[in-house]
Amino acid sequence: MKSIAPFNRSAEKEIQQFWSAKKIYEKARSQSLKQKKKFYFHDGPPYATGHIHMGTALNKVLKDVAMRSMRMQGFAVHDRPGYDSHGLPIENKVEKALGFKTKQDIERFGVKPFVEQCKDFASEHIDDMNCEFASLGVWMDWKNAYITYTDDYMQAIWWTFKKAEEKKLLYLGKYSVHVCPHCETAVAYNEIEYAKQTDNAVYVKFPVVGKPNVFLVIWTTTPWTLPGNAGVMAHPEFDYAQVQLSNGEQWILAKERVDHLMNAIEAGYSIVRTFKGKEMDGWKYANPLSKHLRWNPEDVKDAYRVILSARYVNLDDGTGLVHCAPGHGKEDFDAGSRATPPLPVLCPVGMNGLFTQEGGKYAGKRARVVDSEIVEDLKEQNALVYSHAYSHDYPLCWRCKTPLLMLATPQWWFKISAIQKELLKQNGSVNWVPAWMKDRMKNWLESLGDWPISRERYWGTPLPIWVCESGQHRMVVGSVAELKQKAIVWPKHFSMHKPEIDEVVLKCDRCGKRMNRVPEVLDVWFDAGASSWAALQFPEKNEEFKRFWPANLVLEGTDQVRGWWNAQLILSQICFDRKPFDNVLVHGLVLDVSRIKMSKSLGNTVSPLEIAEQHSADFLRFYFAATSKGGDFSFDDSMLQDVQRFFNTFWNSVQFAQLYLKPTPLEKVSAKKLEPEDEWLLSKAQSLVETVTKSYDEFHYPEACASINRFVVEDLSRTYIKLIRDRVGSDSEKSLNETLSYALYAVIRLLAPLCPHASEHAFQGIRSSKDAESVHLASLPLFEKKYFNPKLEEEMDLVQSIAPVLLSLREENKLRLRWKLKNAFVKLPKEKKLKFLLPILAKMANVENAKLVFSAVDGNVAVKDVDGMEAYLDLAVTPEMEEQWELAELLRKVQDLRKRANLQPGKKAKLFLDCNDEKFLKKHAKTVESETSTTISRKKGKMDRLLKRDFFIELAS
Repeated sequence: MKSIAPFNRSAEKEIQQFWSAKKIYEKARSQSLKQKKKFYFHDGPPYATGHIHMGTALNKVLKDVAMRSMRMQGFAVHDRPGYDSHGLPIENKVEKALGFKTKQDIERFGVKPFVEQCKDFASEHIDDMNCEFASLGVWMDWKNAYITYTDDYMQAIWWTFKKAEEKKLLYLGKYSVHVCPHCETAVAYNEIEYAKQTDNAVYVKFPVVGKPNVFLVIWTTTPWTLPGNAGVMAHPEFDYAQVQLSNGEQWILAKERVDHLMNAIEAGYSIVRTFKGKEMDGWKYANPLSKHLRWNPEDVKDAYRVILSARYVNLDDGTGLVHCAPGHGKEDFDAGSRATPPLPVLCPVGMNGLFTQEGGKYAGKRARVVDSEIVEDLKEQNALVYSHAYSHDYPLCWRCKTPLLMLATPQWWFKISAIQKELLKQNGSVNWVPAWMKDRMKNWLESLGDWPISRERYWGTPLPIWVCESGQHRMVVGSVAELKQKAIVWPKHFSMHKPEIDEVVLKCDRCGKRMNRVPEVLDVWFDAGASSWAALQFPEKNEEFKRFWPANLVLEGTDQVRGWWNAQLILSQICFDRKPFDNVLVHGLVLDVSRIKMSKSLGNTVSPLEIAEQHSADFLRFYFAATSKGGDFSFDDSMLQDVQRFFNTFWNSVQFAQLYLKPTPLEKVSAKKLEPEDEWLLSKAQSLVETVTKSYDEFHYPEACASINRFVVEDLSRTYIKLIRDRVGSDSEKSLNETLSYALYAVIRLLAPLCPHASEHAFQGIRSSKDAESVHLASLPLFEKKYFNPKLEEEMDLVQSIAPVLLSLREENKLRLRWKLKNAFVKLPKEKKLKFLLPILAKMANVENAKLVFSAVDGNVAVKDVDGMEAYLDLAVTPEMEEQWELAELLRKVQDLRKRANLQPGKKAKLFLDCNDEKFLKKHAKTVESETSTTISRKKGKMDRLLKRDFFIELAS
C-alpha cells in the first residue's frame, strides 16, 4: 500500500497517465460491452469549431457521469461521440476566412474548392476537442467518433428522407418563410433568434374604389412589404367607424382604435357611421404605391380587396384593419389562401434581399433599407397618415445575425401537421429531467408548422430528389447503391457532396426522360435529427441498432427544445412511429456572475481548462454536477471553495485511515463484535448507497453530490472519526478497521462517476495486488440489507440533537470539551427512544456516563429544556477529575507542538519536559509518551501554567 498524497492537478495528470499506460478505458469499455443490459447513451453532435468552453465542458462532464455510473452498474454502455459538420455555421466561418460577402463570391471561387474548405474546417478541430474533453476525464470512444459529413452517415440521412416520401409527407410548395438575405437561403423556425430593433411604423390610407374620398387606414411596422400588399384583413364582428376629418376625407378603422390614432395626429373628427366588419367583405381599394410597381395585370387581378379574418385581426394595436401581404407573412399567406378567391401571392423581393423587376422603381434596392424611400413616396401620394418609431422583437439569422425577411419562395417541406398528434403523444411518454421541461417541449410541439427542409446552399447533405425534365415526376433515392442502380450518367470521381452529386443523371421510370437532382441541400437539423440511428450505422448495418436503439438517455442544454430534440422526435416518428429516446436530461446555460451568457465577444468567458489547471478537473466536475439543475446558472470561481472543503475533508478521512489503520477495498465486514458507532456508520453507508444509486439511475446528479458531501463531512469525518480516535490500537481495532474500510470503499466507488481522478487516486492508495486494477473496473456498491438499521439511524439523529445541548451547557459553565465530566442525564418525551447509543452520547459530550431519566434531576447540575427534552450536565468536580483535565491540557499542548513541527502521526520525537509537581510528572509520563509518540527528557526552563500546575515544554528540533 502506497501513501496517499493530497489530491491536486499534478496527481490528476498522473492518474491519466496511469489510465493510458494500463489501457483502463479500453478494459472498462470491453468489460461493459460484454454485459446483457444495454445503456445507449446518444451524444448530441456539437460543432468542432475550436476549443471547448464552459457550456461544452458542462455538457460532456454530465454525459460522462451518466456513462460511468451505468458502466459501474453492469450495463453495456454505448459511448460513441459525434460531431456536427454541415450547414451554415461552417459555411459562414469559411466565407469569413476567405473574405466573401455574398453567394456570388462562392460561385466565382468554385463550389468544389469551397466545399473542400468547409470539410477541412469542419474536421480540423476534432482531435483538439477530443483531447480537451479527455483532459477533464471524459471517457468516450474518441477514435471512432461519428461525423455527419461521412458517406455512411449521409446514407442514413437519405434513407430517413425516403421514409418521409413513402409516407407522403414530402411536398414542394411556395410559402412565406423566413429568409436570410446574407446566406440567401430559407431559415427554419428553430433557427431563428430574436433581438430588439427599432423600425419606422406607418399608418397608411388606401382609397376605397367606388367610394370617393373614403379610405381604409392600415398600420404596418414593415413598410418594405407594402409593394407586396394584396389585401386588407377586417374582423367580421368588430365595430368599425367611418370618421369625417376637417379636410373632407373619411377614414375607416376599428371604432376602439379611433381615439388612439386621432390623439397621435392631433386631429379633430366626427363619426359618420359605425358598422360591422363583415360589411367590407370584398371591397376594392387601390394600393397608393401601384404606379411605382411593375406587376403583370394577371398577377394582381384578384388583389387589392378586403377579406375577413377573425383569427388574425385584433385591437391590441394598429387600426383593426390589417395590411395583408401573402408573399411576406405566414398569417397573411394563411388568410389569403382561405379567401374566395384566394389572394395572389405577391413577392417582389429575391432571396438576396433585393427587390426584383416587379418592384418597379425599387428594383435592385434592399428591403428594409428602402423603407425611408417608400415612406417618402407615400407622403407624395398623400397616403401617409402618420409615422413613428416602433421597438419590437425582430427575427435574426441564428448564425450571421442578419435581420430576416419573410418571402414566398418555392421550398421542399415536410408535412408536420400530419404527425403532430403523434409527436405530442411520444413526448408525453418521455422522462424529462427536470420534469418541467416536458411542458416546455409540449408547448413547442403544439406550435409547430410544417418544416421547410431545403436550403439553397452548398455544404450539406444534398437533397436526394431527382426531377425529370418534364417537371412532372420526381424520384427520391435512399442509398448510393440505389442511385448507382438507377443512374444513366455517373461522374468519374463520385462524391455524395456537391458538386459531383449534381452530375448524376437518372432515367425517369414513368416518362423515360432524364432526371436531374434538385440543387438544394438539407437543413442541418435534419442531419442531427437522424443521429440516433445514423450513429449506430443503421441502415447499412443492423447489429448495433437491434441491440441498442432507442437511446436510453440524451443530454443537452435547454435550447435544444427547438433544435435537436425537436428534429429527433419528428424524424423518429416518420421512420419508426416511436420516440428515439426514453430519458432526456437537460442543463441550462453557464452564465457569468452577472447572469450574462458567456461570450468571447463580451470578454466574460472563463476557460474550463484554466480552472482545471488551477484546481483540478474533478473540482470542476463536482461543481458542475452539484450545480446543474436544469436552469441557467452563474459560474462563480469562489464557489469552488466549497468543493475544496469537501475534498479536504475526504482526503483527511482517507489519510487518517491510512496512518492509523490498514484500510482495504472491503465489501463485507467479518468482525463479530461491532461497536454501536460501527453499526451506525454501516447503516448510514447503506442509506448513502441507496440514495446515490437512485440519483444516478434517475439522473439527479445534484442529489448524488449532496448525499456524498453530507456523508463524508457530517457522518464520516465530524461524527464517526471523532468517536473512534481513542479506539486506535485497542481491542476493537479490527471492527474499526473493517467498518472504516467498508465505508471508504463505498464512498470511493460512489464518487467515481463524478470525480474519476480523485476516486482513482484514493483507490490506488488502499488497493492491493489482489484487488481490481482500477476503481473504474469495479462495481458500484450494492445495498446490503443486513447492515441497514433505520431505527439506529433515527436514534443517532436524536443523539446528535442532544449532544449540542450538552455542549452548550459546558460552554455556559466554562468547562472545556476535553475535560471529562462524570455524568449527563437526558429526560425525553414519551415518543422518543434511546436504547443503544447512550455510550456514543457520552463520547460526544465527553462524560463518563450518559443516562436516561424519567424525572427531574436535583443537585449540582446545569439544565436546559429544548423541544420538550431536558438535558442535565453534572457539574460536580473531584480532585481526580481535575488531575485528568491537567493531563488533557498537557497532551493538547504537546500535540500542538508536533503539528507546528509538521511531524507525521506516529513518528517518534524527543520531548523536554519539567513540572512543578514531580509526583504528577512521574505518574503520567508514560501516558504522555504513548499518546504523543515522544520520549521524555528532563530539562529545566521557564515554566507556564496550564491549569493548576506549571510546566516547561519543548520539542527537540
